[in-house]
Amino acid sequence: MEKTEEIYYEDVHQTDFTAAVLSCVPGPASGTYRAVLNRTAFFPEQGGQNADRGTLGDARVLDVHIRDGIITHTIDRPLVPGESVRGSVDWERRFDFMQQHTGEHMFSGIACRLFHVNNVGFHLGETETQVDFDGALTAEDVSRIEEEVNRAVWRDIPVKCWFPPEDLLKTLKYRSKLDLTEGVRIVSIPGVDDCACCAPHADSTGQVGILKVLDRISYKGGVRLHLACGGRALRDYGGKQERGEKISKLLSVPQNGIDAAVERLLLKESELEGKISALTEKLLEEEASALPAPEVSPDALLFTEGADQNTMRRLVNRLMERYPGYSAVFSGGGPDGYRFILGSLRQDCMAAAAVLRKKGFRCGGESRLIQGGTRSDEAGIREAVASLPGA
Repeated sequence: MEKTEEIYYEDVHQTDFTAAVLSCVPGPASGTYRAVLNRTAFFPEQGGQNADRGTLGDARVLDVHIRDGIITHTIDRPLVPGESVRGSVDWERRFDFMQQHTGEHMFSGIACRLFHVNNVGFHLGETETQVDFDGALTAEDVSRIEEEVNRAVWRDIPVKCWFPPEDLLKTLKYRSKLDLTEGVRIVSIPGVDDCACCAPHADSTGQVGILKVLDRISYKGGVRLHLACGGRALRDYGGKQERGEKISKLLSVPQNGIDAAVERLLLKESELEGKISALTEKLLEEEASALPAPEVSPDALLFTEGADQNTMRRLVNRLMERYPGYSAVFSGGGPDGYRFILGSLRQDCMAAAAVLRKKGFRCGGESRLIQGGTRSDEAGIREAVASLPGA
């Protein structure tokens, strides 16, 4: 079978076309079919970018792949081999991808020039653009690159996509993840970037609209970034603006004062948590003073509500010094059950954990102290503790 004619290289704006159906067979998934045409405007999945979507006749194009120059369309209903079919590419989606991919080229090219880092990973999906670089980029570095990209957007520089002759290709300097030697398509943005790439791109940098870095994390010795361009960046800004307005109203502060207001709230919350913890600990101490004396019961079991782990641990440590058996604090109750900490200076708590797990408790720890949870009620817990080794 001859290679498929790639209309998207001839004219990235041509989204409607007619083609001959060369073959159509059932696909791997139920209700899908795989059709090969003599020509297509659908860009296939490759180079880290998802394929175009649209229709072939009445069939929806679910995916598109290329292998050895033959492009296969995954569709949701069969086509008739030998007949002609009218195809239509979803232009809004394609243009969105063109904005993202062109913006990524600009960012990667400037990052390489300014900071000598290489794009070693790229994924352009339905909602995000993810780029991996092989070196570290600080927040200041990223801001500088972002600024330069957007200045290049404002200059509306023409974007040239072409297949240089092999003799000329050897003289060109361009970015590429692979060692390519023939049929190399270069995407050139004068003064910004030259890169080998097979995907559709914007006609000029102005069509990118704007580029914004949404996230930066360390990744495999380098950095992973999430970018948004054009319409995606506008929608992201709109969402953040809406959320910012809601938060500013809730806090009764202007939007540019949200961060300071949240810091004050967090500080106040921390102070309140400290006071609550101190009061809770004092209350638990009073409740613990009412427990049977060690001479009456070697085990100390205290049931309470809403105690935090640190408070529970401190009290158990103190009870362990007084009681020769097991000391435990169970916090909670009701349908969610109890969280607990159980300890002993004389008994093996890991042996106790093994027994408790057989009774449906979730727990683990060390020989002196274990913690976990259970949905048993107070009666069931007391019965379980009474069955522990040495109890």
